[in-house]
Amino acid sequence: MAIQSYLLPALALVSAAAAASCSIDSTSTTTIVNPAGAAALAACTTYSGNVAFQTGAASNQATVNINGVTEITGSLSYMDDSTVTTFDAGTLQSVGDFSLGNLTALSALTMGALTSTGDLNFTGLGSLASLDFGTPGLSKANNVLITNTILNSLTGINKLSQVAGFSISNNPYLPTIELDVVAISGAVDIGANDVSNGGQSVSFPMLQTAGQLTFRNSSSVMLPSLANVSENLGFYDNLFSSLATPNLTFAGGIVFVDNTQLKNISMPMLTTINGTNGTYQIANNTLLKSIDGFENLSNVKGGLDFTGNFTSVVLPKLMNVGGAMNVQTSQQFDCSNITSLGNTGNQVVKGSITCAGSESQPGNPSSAPSGTSSGSSATSTSSGSAAAMNLPSAVGGVSVLAGLLQFLLSF
Repeated sequence: MAIQSYLLPALALVSAAAAASCSIDSTSTTTIVNPAGAAALAACTTYSGNVAFQTGAASNQATVNINGVTEITGSLSYMDDSTVTTFDAGTLQSVGDFSLGNLTALSALTMGALTSTGDLNFTGLGSLASLDFGTPGLSKANNVLITNTILNSLTGINKLSQVAGFSISNNPYLPTIELDVVAISGAVDIGANDVSNGGQSVSFPMLQTAGQLTFRNSSSVMLPSLANVSENLGFYDNLFSSLATPNLTFAGGIVFVDNTQLKNISMPMLTTINGTNGTYQIANNTLLKSIDGFENLSNVKGGLDFTGNFTSVVLPKLMNVGGAMNVQTSQQFDCSNITSLGNTGNQVVKGSITCAGSESQPGNPSSAPSGTSSGSSATSTSSGSAAAMNLPSAVGGVSVLAGLLQFLLSF
């Protein structure tokens, strides 16, 4: 139910005699369409219900001022107004969901006291270059979405101590994304910020656990404390040359695709990939010549899919792959150790195995490589010197027994 703004002046008079608490119906939405409505809201210290601003809410100075209100128990939204230039809610400390969208002239946003919100959605703010969220700024939010703005900094929201999801994309003047949060239960999606200057740099120095992490178009990604990602940890179209997660032990999936400058990956403590899909994919990373840096990886729930220009694969502790394995490279490559992982008696790879070297177009398992057929023991060994494939030995009595013992202990 929508309640028009002409009711708010009466509400404000009542609130003055009732400890400045305004409430009509906590599930209703009050729509503010003129400056008088904004002024009435400002007279309420606490407002119970949802508030929506529309075109016309700004004064002759193109300003909306609701200083005075400290709490809105419901949502606060302001959408599709090309006239407002300033939104001042400097006394507001907490609000439910907070949304600003398609306010193309908004250039000043003052929220100096805000510490807590539900979902925070800022979209289509083509004139807003900075946030005024005070010090220390916002500390608690549910999901944060910031897209299609001209923000050059996230100061004011970068000290969040509690957040469920974090999505920052398509902000062409935002060079740095840093967040000090320790745990994110949902998804993080960072991409297409500051692209003309080589992409955003990302730093989550304190992050230890996350539901899902996706990074695109980044010049650098720093995750020094990351230990557990319950679903995918994905890197797509980035420009960094190296990636290290020194404390990561568990991931639901690992994906590196189209990172054209990537030369080194280091995940020395990773032991298990065991999410919903449980896939470990490395594809089309042109400068990555060796798939290594996974010294302790032993258990992969899904499949292994490696395609590119690499000359070696080093997975010395690999003991169990629940799905298929696909290895295709444009370089010379000896597939004998790969196909041996499907041998009966010490079957590391439970699904089919596809392997080929010297491929002109290394692809996925559905596109059969030249010179080989898909299946449990498909193999293609390139001519000339063979590239290295460092995997657990699949032959020899002692090696088999030791391998079986480690395989059983990995569950």
